[in-house]
Amino acid sequence: MTGSDGVKKVRDPGIDFIRVIACLIVIGTHVDVMGTGDSTKLLIRLLLSDGVTLFFVISGFFFFKKGFKETLKRSLTNIVLPGIVVMFLTYLFSPFIRGEKSIIQCLTYPELDLPGFITDVFSWGGGIRESLASHLWYIFTYLQLVLAYPLLKPLYTKDDRYRKYRWFIMVFIFINQIIMDLNMTGLISLLPVQVSPFMLYTTPAMLLMAGAELSMMMPVLKKSTRLKEVRIGAVVVFAVTLVLRFVMQREVFRLNSTQDFYIYWNCAFATVESISFIIFVLSFDFRDNKLIQTMARAGKYTFYIYLLHYGIYHMLFFRMGPDWSLGLIDLNNGYDTLPKEILHILIRVPTVFILSLAASAVIVRTGEFFKTPKK
Repeated sequence: MTGSDGVKKVRDPGIDFIRVIACLIVIGTHVDVMGTGDSTKLLIRLLLSDGVTLFFVISGFFFFKKGFKETLKRSLTNIVLPGIVVMFLTYLFSPFIRGEKSIIQCLTYPELDLPGFITDVFSWGGGIRESLASHLWYIFTYLQLVLAYPLLKPLYTKDDRYRKYRWFIMVFIFINQIIMDLNMTGLISLLPVQVSPFMLYTTPAMLLMAGAELSMMMPVLKKSTRLKEVRIGAVVVFAVTLVLRFVMQREVFRLNSTQDFYIYWNCAFATVESISFIIFVLSFDFRDNKLIQTMARAGKYTFYIYLLHYGIYHMLFFRMGPDWSLGLIDLNNGYDTLPKEILHILIRVPTVFILSLAASAVIVRTGEFFKTPKK
């Protein structure tokens, strides 16, 4: 693959590896974590919470490197259009996915709610009604960020004179994110004063900006003579944040058993954990690591895996039952032990990932075949 300047682009295996990890985490959130107890289930859910956060930060590595026109065109062509096509197919073939009809029956006797589909598209995905397409909100959020591109792009200049303003914006959004978290969880009511967040901000925009900052810092980081300290610091920050997040969510469950906002990808804890994880991974040089490079090859397919995995999982769910485990788990007593819960995750996530990867590879390579100029 070559860029517009004719120079061959080389994919960074570290970034692609993070994409694959993020994809596995997103799948993990959709395969029904059972849990052998409250603490076990909470810990597993926390470890599988931040796939979307990672995607937004990694997207920021490249988001501001092109002009608005090219960025908009690429986003519409490579993200929004495929997402809407998959949404339409999900609405059309949802009876097949649920095992109620064959593909032929879906085509000959469609139950497509076309007005609902059009409503969901033109409401920016905010009202997605077909549960099998509910994860596709992401593409509409990303498009909104692209449309806000002209507001942020001027802050990224060659002489980098606006860095302090960018950091002010990110810190401002992060503080409001913390306040929003406290409001959403109800913990703000425990304080002697009531504080409401300033609503003119967006967490995804902050994550994109954080990714852009990291991309500018990476060359310096990789040349640093203190990489060991950086890695230890990243691990400590990640571990401390995870523990605090666990404790805070336990407290929230004690006050309100149904409120699980600290498990969401857009809480402040997710931001800190994801950035520290990315710094840790990218502090390594994977050019000679064959295992990581092999895993990273799936990075080019992660967007289509994201689009397809939900439907693939539900086809397995409806055909094999809600407790499907390929016959490898004895569920006579339910998920009553920690090994069963670990097996539950280790069976479902790789199965859905591999099937989605295979389908994605076919789609991507078919598209590349038709794009290749014929001699």
